[in-house]
Amino acid sequence: MEVVTISQARRNDFQEMIQLADLTLPDRMNQHELKKYFELFPDLIFKATHQGQLIGFCCAGIDMYHTTGWLLFSNVHSEFQGKGIGKRFIEARLEALRKFERLQSVQVTVSDGNIPSIRALSAHGFRHRNTEADYYGTGKHRSIYELSLCSWDFQPRFAYPMPLVDMK
Repeated sequence: MEVVTISQARRNDFQEMIQLADLTLPDRMNQHELKKYFELFPDLIFKATHQGQLIGFCCAGIDMYHTTGWLLFSNVHSEFQGKGIGKRFIEARLEALRKFERLQSVQVTVSDGNIPSIRALSAHGFRHRNTEADYYGTGKHRSIYELSLCSWDFQPRFAYPMPLVDMK
């Protein structure tokens, strides 16, 4: 496999990212949207390069309470799809999101026809939560996948039963 570097994206990557988005996400990404991602989540945007050329980028986000993270988008040039870059983007974003101590889950929307993405997400522990009709507009349905980061393996703090207290 060709050497591909995954690193944090910077504002000086902006123009290249827009050009790549025009090729691969023409209906879903524009300059205004990408600028907002840089403003809101500057430490959660990553890029993939090969021989110094941008070949992909992705972004994660987090809610205002820092309890729910989102894999917002992933964009890989067609010549480099199927080479594991999308999986590495998932890993980079999950690693960055896990730095938020209160994070409970990570969610992502995906088209039911995007089998490679669904397989990659499933391999990382994401499970189908629900499907929302018209998520991106009429006829543009999306399934929401979720990775729970909460451990529900409850361990009692006491090895013996707690006495009942009479509150009379």
